[in-house]
Amino acid sequence: MTQLPPVLYRGSVKNVRGVVSAQDLLFEFSDRFSVFDWGEMPDALDEKGKTLAVMGKSFFKHLGNPASWENLFQSQALINNFDNDYLETLSHSYLYKKLKTFGLFHHALLEEREIELNSPYLKVKNISVLRPPMVEEKYDYSVYATKPVNALVPLEVIFRLGLPPGNSLSKRLGSDLAKWETYGFSEVPQMGLLKKPVIDFSTKLERGDRYIDYKEAMAISHMNEAEFNELREMTALIGLNLFKFHAEMGLTLLDGKIEVAFIQDIHGKRSFMLVDSIGIDELRLLYKGKSFSKEFLREFYKKSSWYDCLEAAKRDATIYGGDFKSLCQEKYQSTPLPLDEYTKMRAEAVYKSYANEVSKRINGVAVFGEEFNLNEYSMRYM
Repeated sequence: MTQLPPVLYRGSVKNVRGVVSAQDLLFEFSDRFSVFDWGEMPDALDEKGKTLAVMGKSFFKHLGNPASWENLFQSQALINNFDNDYLETLSHSYLYKKLKTFGLFHHALLEEREIELNSPYLKVKNISVLRPPMVEEKYDYSVYATKPVNALVPLEVIFRLGLPPGNSLSKRLGSDLAKWETYGFSEVPQMGLLKKPVIDFSTKLERGDRYIDYKEAMAISHMNEAEFNELREMTALIGLNLFKFHAEMGLTLLDGKIEVAFIQDIHGKRSFMLVDSIGIDELRLLYKGKSFSKEFLREFYKKSSWYDCLEAAKRDATIYGGDFKSLCQEKYQSTPLPLDEYTKMRAEAVYKSYANEVSKRINGVAVFGEEFNLNEYSMRYM
């Protein structure tokens, strides 16, 4: 690319370039990383930005391809792990038939030839982000009552295909069966893979993300019941597609998160398209029974005194108000330390080997060279 547009927004791991009124924007993935909503951590990971861009371009291409949906429910990975009656019902749904015909709608502009596969850039359609203002110490989501289209849904949508130890859903619901019943369970589930996907929600456009139940998710997004059910079904289908894809790589997908936007379909009805990006940062994966995602970076920091201070600061912010990061730095005098050399090298190997495997399967290209692969990672770090 000859000249980059100006930075419109700088996030913890990527920059958004362009102007507000443009039809499209440019995602610029950086080598920064973030854990526990802290924002930019002390280290940069070599070529991480390129790996995330490769993952995003690849998964948009995969999910947007009708062929990737065609034989989804013939997959032994799904048949062996999920409730067969549930899979049978989903395989006859209108939404699944639409995916087999058109693929999944998304905002990536993959035909832009000037953006190379191994660059840290991804060109996307511009969508509106309608941030709810704070009114009398509450977020006001009334703008969504106007039923906007080409606008971000103010939710982070989570699909849970399994419950690993320490997962947030089990922590929140505990052993209260009544709470689990709202998610479709007849008994409190054990750790491990679930018989069907569970869809969970958190806020997306507030100062701090918070988990919310279905009633509040519908209320703040002003979705009707049909729209809400379509979003849940679409998310479950994406989760199952990605479970099959990763099973064929020798990986187990436990959960993931997506972002979506409201769009208008050919019949004038509101529907959804996938936005932002999907990559290893949005997915929780196991390889040979061990964590294969940035989860091990979280585990690294959980052993530090900074993490204890961070948790205390978040509790203070919930009770008394204020910004947890400022509280952690000022009240508790704590900031994260850099990674040690081994952990940093391992992190870089995770991103590159995973991006390579994904790209080889979807694009036929090992972007970072054949030396970065899952077997090599396994021999060095597991």
